[in-house]
Amino acid sequence: MNLNLIKEKIFNSKNISVNETKFIFDLIMNGEISEVEAAGILIGLKTKSESKDELLGAAKSMREKSLKISSPENTIDTCGTGGDMSGTLNISTSAAIVAASAGAKVAKHGNRSISSRSGSADMLEKIGYKISADQSYLENSLSKNNFCFLFAQYHHSAMKHVINVRKQLGTRTIFNLLGPLTNPANTKKQLLGVFDSKWVKIHCEVLKDLGSNHALVVHGEDGLDEISLSAHTKIAELKDGLITEYVFNPQDYGYTLIKNSDIQGKDPDYNAKTFMQMLEGLNKKFQHIVELNAGAALYLSQQSKSFKEGFKLARHVIETNITKQFVKKIIKTNG
Repeated sequence: MNLNLIKEKIFNSKNISVNETKFIFDLIMNGEISEVEAAGILIGLKTKSESKDELLGAAKSMREKSLKISSPENTIDTCGTGGDMSGTLNISTSAAIVAASAGAKVAKHGNRSISSRSGSADMLEKIGYKISADQSYLENSLSKNNFCFLFAQYHHSAMKHVINVRKQLGTRTIFNLLGPLTNPANTKKQLLGVFDSKWVKIHCEVLKDLGSNHALVVHGEDGLDEISLSAHTKIAELKDGLITEYVFNPQDYGYTLIKNSDIQGKDPDYNAKTFMQMLEGLNKKFQHIVELNAGAALYLSQQSKSFKEGFKLARHVIETNITKQFVKKIIKTNG
């Protein structure tokens, strides 16, 4: 393939194919093109808006180069794009822990803070969970404890070639969209939040092409990249090879709407402390939005047959101290 011809297409606001994207991202991830060229490509893609085929090609490139672990068939991930600028507590990470405590196998993909004040890795460290890069440890933890954390920087070392470019650009690029599409455990089931509603259907289509068999791609109409408790949530569900789009209303399941200001996060210490307080029954509003997202994860993992059952199970493990004991266990065995 001709790099210059592909770049010319991008700079003329033309979409490129899956193979062309994979070709150009292989070069970027191998450090075979200059930072100036990489920056131009990333801004060109962003300016015209990335297409489904471009996301798919770039995700394939990243997946090929990642440090992988093996995982059981029903393993799920709750990684979202981030970037919703809401400043909330660590909802998807909290939901991952709750779901794991209820029997789901969760390979949580995540990173340190990028657009928020506390990323998933930051919060987990503050509750006492040690971040590891050891493949056998991660696989064992997932198998025996239902949970492992896949720290993006450990598993996507090829990203080192674009760290400076991304920092200097100081704006969202296609890489902000790729994180949830590149889980190193190759999970086939996923709860994926996106920061803009235009990505709901596209991300679901990409997951289908990447081999996922059951996924929920969600975007709160209030802007959250989570299932929201402050508004309706747009959902695209991939199941049995078909994609269905619908709108989720938490009030249909007996939940009272909250304000996003009720679940505002701060630094990692604060977010970790608030999570532990929730497990003590001290923050019901945060608990309820965690229930929604953990319940959806339990539905994906087949621990429950429906959203309703999933929400009920999530509430049960929180309010009977099962999750609290689970957190103590994973911290102790993780030390």
